[in-house]
Amino acid sequence: MPLPNNFSPYEHLQSVLLQTYNRIVREEFADADTDDINTPRSSLRTACLLRDDDSAIQSLLRMMLLYFVLRKAADLQTPIYGVPVPSYQEARQFQPQIQLYFQEDAADVEPGFSPVTGEISFRLVNETAQSLSEGELRSIANRIRSNFANSNGFVWRKGKVMVTYTDRQRGYKLQLLCRSEAEARRVIGNVLDIQGHTPDWQFLNVSNNAEPSQRYPTIARSESVLGRSRRMPRQRPIADVRFIYACCHIRGLPNPVILIDRSGYHRRPLVEAS
Repeated sequence: MPLPNNFSPYEHLQSVLLQTYNRIVREEFADADTDDINTPRSSLRTACLLRDDDSAIQSLLRMMLLYFVLRKAADLQTPIYGVPVPSYQEARQFQPQIQLYFQEDAADVEPGFSPVTGEISFRLVNETAQSLSEGELRSIANRIRSNFANSNGFVWRKGKVMVTYTDRQRGYKLQLLCRSEAEARRVIGNVLDIQGHTPDWQFLNVSNNAEPSQRYPTIARSESVLGRSRRMPRQRPIADVRFIYACCHIRGLPNPVILIDRSGYHRRPLVEAS
C-alpha cells in the first residue's frame, strides 16, 4: 500500500516515538506522580516525556537525558559478572585463546525472551603472546571462515544434552549443550579442524538428564522474588544458534583481535567473512 499523499516522515517518526519511547519512560518512572515537578522523580519523568509539540532538538535532549544522563542506556547491555581486563591480565598469565560466538536468528527468538547465544573457546597451547604472529592468526581466521562462516554461517543446534570434550594437551576443554551426541560430534569436529586436529573420542563424555523436560522446562518457572512473581532464567533452551564472529584474546592486549565477523559490527577483522 502506498504512503498517503499528505504523509510527513517527521510527524510519523514523532508519532511512533510518542507511543514507544514514552511507554519506556512511564515504566521507568511508574512510582512518580504525573505532572508534578516538585519531587525529583516526578520532575525527571516530566523532563523525559516527549510532547507532541516538541521540536526535533527538544526530543533529542529528552532522550539523551534518559539514556545518557540517567544511564538508562545501561539496560541495552546485558549485565555481566566479570573482571576488568587489566586486572585479570595483571593477576593471570594465559596462552592465547580463540573464541567463537553464536547467536539465535532474530526471526526465531521467542517473544519475551532474549536471543539464545553460544560460545566455544580453546587455547593455542603451542603459542604465547610473544610467539604468536599475525600471519598465524590470519591462517586460523581463514580456517574459521571455511568451517563456520560459509553458507550463511554454521548453525549449532543447542539442546539439553551436556557434552564435554577435554584434551588439555591440545588446548581443549569444551562444554557443549546439544540436542544429541551426534550433533556434538559434528560441532567438535569442526572446531578441532581449525587447527588441523582430528577428534579422539575417548575424551568425549555425554551427560543425559533422566527427565530433561522437567529439569529444564521449555517455559521457565515463575518464583517469588522480593514479594513479586518473576520468571526465572531459562536453562538449556532448545535453539539454533548461528556463527557470528570469532576473536583471539592475547595477554598484553586490552581488546581481543577480531579474526572474522559476519555481523558487520566489528571494524577491520583480519579476514573478511565473504
